[in-house]
Amino acid sequence: MKRENIIMFSGQGSQYYQMGRELYENNAVFSYWMDHCNEIIAPLIQTSLVEILYRQEDKSKPFDRLLYTNPALLCVEYCQFKVLKELGIQADYLIGYSLGELIASVVSGAVSLEDGIRLVINIARLAEDKTPPAAMMAIMDSQSIISKYPDLFADCRCTGTNFQENFVVCGLPPAIQNLHLNLNKINIISLVLPVKQGFHAEFIDPMEAEVKQLVKNINISDMKIPIISSAKSEIVKELNEDYFWEVIRCPVNFEFTIKRILEVGDYIFIDSGPSGTLSTFVKYMLPSDSGSVSLPMINQFGRDVIAIEKLKTFLFANVS
Repeated sequence: MKRENIIMFSGQGSQYYQMGRELYENNAVFSYWMDHCNEIIAPLIQTSLVEILYRQEDKSKPFDRLLYTNPALLCVEYCQFKVLKELGIQADYLIGYSLGELIASVVSGAVSLEDGIRLVINIARLAEDKTPPAAMMAIMDSQSIISKYPDLFADCRCTGTNFQENFVVCGLPPAIQNLHLNLNKINIISLVLPVKQGFHAEFIDPMEAEVKQLVKNINISDMKIPIISSAKSEIVKELNEDYFWEVIRCPVNFEFTIKRILEVGDYIFIDSGPSGTLSTFVKYMLPSDSGSVSLPMINQFGRDVIAIEKLKTFLFANVS
């Protein structure tokens, strides 16, 4: 039986300066769509996104200005999907993680590229203007440590479960800094993410009404490709203002979502994000005897063109 393709789209935390640059310079499809996206974005943010991404900073510096990272993630992941399509790789399902669900709504054809770009930019402006500064951190351990060290986690919220020993927390910057320092003392690895707003927690509640109004103002069509929600762990039935709010407000349960999918059958998971993080998460969840496979498109270590060729070779050598 032919394995169906599930294309995955990552959210905040997976971005970095220079993401997709090698494709931009060497892949005609990627560069065409990236330039097209930039034409839409530039008047909205009063600068060139391509200039910000590829000509201002090296990838070692934090890329954390939401006004730029929101549209950058949408565009890089959208352009990578266009590359897949040009290669003849079709999507049977889409999965988004947080902002990735908004990206999936554009890829699915339900939201136009123009409306999607305006939506993520306007959400970024609302978050920067109306919500307190916050921080997010990935922790490489089981969530059981929350109950084991309740005092350390008292001022933090679990906002995402990635796989059994990897989850994300959110809090005000002093709380996250304190947690990070104390986890280091007990040899638990944690990584502060390049995110300055408190998504998936009460910190963004002041923008709820305006986010929902933004969604009401755009035209939403039928999805041409089904979307599986990581927030609700099910196929999305309707894209409306409540859905889009839940995507950025509710905790992400990526682990449960993937496990539910694997109960149904075997799939080819393709990570259209810039870091390959979602493909790594899935690999940790695949049983040793699974017929499913999880593949990245690119990552932060470069060699993007070679990575795409390897992906193409693998997929067309394993068509069944």
